[in-house]
Amino acid sequence: MDRLQKPHLNLASWSALILLLIPLGSRADELIVNYGGGSQESSRQENRTTGVDYAFYRREKSQRQHLLIGVSYSYLSTDANEHKKIHAFSIYPQLSLFPPADGKFAGIFPGWAQPYFFVRALGPSYISGNQLGDREQSNHFAFQAQVGFGLQLDFGDDGKGIVSLSFKHFSNANFFEDNDGLDFPVVLSLGVEY
Repeated sequence: MDRLQKPHLNLASWSALILLLIPLGSRADELIVNYGGGSQESSRQENRTTGVDYAFYRREKSQRQHLLIGVSYSYLSTDANEHKKIHAFSIYPQLSLFPPADGKFAGIFPGWAQPYFFVRALGPSYISGNQLGDREQSNHFAFQAQVGFGLQLDFGDDGKGIVSLSFKHFSNANFFEDNDGLDFPVVLSLGVEY
C-alpha cells in the first residue's frame, strides 16, 4: 500500500491561489513595480529583487490612515556562487500613514506630492527555494516584511503616481529552525493608483 504523501503547494499552486484572491471585476487600487537590493547583513553576498505589487483592497480609516491588502511577486537573486535565485509570492497587508496636511513635514513638499510612511508585516509568502546564497530557510513558507517612505503624486483626473524607497525582508519569523532572513536594504518602487 502506498504511503500518503504530504500535500505540497508548488509554484503553480501558489500562483493560482493568489489569482483567486484578486476580486474579479474590481479595479486595482495600486500597481507598482520595484527594483533594489544591497548587502546581506552578516554575510558577504549582495542580494537583488525585482517585482510587482498589486493592491486590490483599500480602506481609508481616515485621511491619515489607509489599510491596503494586495499580492506581490518578487524575483530574488544573489551574487553568491550557489543558490542564485528564487521566486516569492506574497499576500500582504499594508498600513500607510500620512502626516497632517497642515503639518511642518508635509509642508516641505509641493501640494501635488503627499508624503507617507508605510509598513507591511506578516505577509504570508511562498518561496520557491529554501536557500538564497548562504541564507537558508527551513521550508517554502516565509513572511514578507517591508517598511519605507513614499510620495503619492497627484496627476489630477489622470490618477495618482507612487514613488517610494523601502527595506524588504523575508523570513519565517522563527516558526521553524532554519531562519536566515533574506534582506534587500534599498528598494525603489514606482507605480500608479487608480
